[in-house]
Amino acid sequence: MPDAAVFTVDRAKKISFWSPGAEKLLGYAAQALRGESCLTANRCIQCMRGCGLTESGKVTAFPLQLQRDDGQLQGVIKYAMAFQAVDGSFDGGLEILLPQRAADARPAASDMAEKYGLISHAPEMYKVFEMIRRVANTDMPVLIRGDSGTGKELVARAIHGESARHKAPFVAINCATLNAGILESELFGHVKGAFTGAVRDHQGLFGRAEGGTLLLDEIAELPIALQARLLRVLESGEYLPVGADKPLLANVRILAATHKALREEVKAGRFRQDLLYRLRVIPLFIPPLNARKQDIPLIIRHLLKQQFSDDRLPVVSSAAMQQLMTYDWPGNVRELRNVMHYALVMCDGKQIEVTDLPTELQATQQATPNMATVSTGRKTLSETEILQALAASDGNLTQAAKQLGVGRTTLWRYRKLWQDQT
Repeated sequence: MPDAAVFTVDRAKKISFWSPGAEKLLGYAAQALRGESCLTANRCIQCMRGCGLTESGKVTAFPLQLQRDDGQLQGVIKYAMAFQAVDGSFDGGLEILLPQRAADARPAASDMAEKYGLISHAPEMYKVFEMIRRVANTDMPVLIRGDSGTGKELVARAIHGESARHKAPFVAINCATLNAGILESELFGHVKGAFTGAVRDHQGLFGRAEGGTLLLDEIAELPIALQARLLRVLESGEYLPVGADKPLLANVRILAATHKALREEVKAGRFRQDLLYRLRVIPLFIPPLNARKQDIPLIIRHLLKQQFSDDRLPVVSSAAMQQLMTYDWPGNVRELRNVMHYALVMCDGKQIEVTDLPTELQATQQATPNMATVSTGRKTLSETEILQALAASDGNLTQAAKQLGVGRTTLWRYRKLWQDQT
């Protein structure tokens, strides 16, 4: 579960979405906060004095000490971004709260965004950024694993860009796009006369990547016969062009990427176990977008700024952003990029509404609180009673418990039981 908290507010600054990460960070249950003032969960002097959602469309960041539901203080860095209606009025906003320890990685995140297009303020991605920095200083093979659309090639380019090889070529090949015969020649090259049609020497990818980095994307699709050839290259540091008699030195850093579980491919007999061990010296996992939804508005803004100047930048309505935050994103960042391209075609150029999104996103529904009740045998409380008491006490569990005529611990147990039932 992500450490970062993300929540949205409507135009009245009432909480409309409260992520699981927010529950973990501050202790407030989503059901208790939905529809409440954002001040209920943002208990701090700065928020009482003024709202951080001031510059529409721009992300502001500032440190805060927030009070958790248990009364303890939590240091965070708050990122606040307002949504703007077509008439310029406030139309809701989104806030991201990073625990202070995660916020310490912001400079690296900013660097990765500017250099390589890796947009994230999620703690899970900070770990990826730190791994990139560390593995860039070695020449060991790295196996990058992540779902389709998570940005595996971007991570590979970042590893190359941060390494001592950054001035040499970065070469990538998708192993799923070529048949076995062509792939061997593409990887290792061939000499004149090696086969019919080989009228001249051909430099393969290993030769073109000389001194630099070679990314073997979709490595699970590499034919078994070529897996043996690649294994020999990794073991000996040499490769043999097709039809050649003399091997050539492979002065190349090897990176591999896949969306598949290679251990399962080994069990199925489709991938060599010894090659897996050679490639997996340093494993690096990229989390899917649905595990770091706090990045969605940042990525959207980055995508929009790639196509529009600041004075022509379209805005995303609060309702549309709500749908984008709720959707599960099986296609990850690639799907988000395609959705935004679609929305820009469908919108009027000024504001993206829910109706401008693809049908599957328009159908996305948030879970709505049901009217479940819980009972421990002595007293029955409904969700409505619990939420009303929490609202009347401004989220203070002790005061709410007193109003309901139960102890604080009992109310906490009621709320936990209600959550389990619903």
